Amino acid sequence: MSNIPLKGWPSDVIKTIFGWLFNTIDEQEIVAFYIGRTNDITSAKKRCGCDEIFTLYETDNADNAIDVEDALIKIFSTHPKCDNDFEDDEDKVSDEYLNYVYVAVWY
Repeated sequence: MSNIPLKGWPSDVIKTIFGWLFNTIDEQEIVAFYIGRTNDITSAKKRCGCDEIFTLYETDNADNAIDVEDALIKIFSTHPKCDNDFEDDEDKVSDEYLNYVYVAVWY
């Protein structure tokens, strides 16, 4: 995925994001990952306490960010390295800012 974060309609970018994420999380050095959305990547990295954060998707439409995040979580929720707490709603997306979908990783 050369031009991250991807932008566009969720249906146009989701397959590319899936492929990149599958390849990335299968690397042996990654022990855990978390999929989230935010309007402040720097704050999200601090809050997660992760080793690295990758911005996967950027949009000015909160509904599109929610759609991409939900699709990723639906696919990856059963992965043994997935660390999402499905009742966690700490990262809120606002209509007032750019919205990002990210993956936080721990090595």
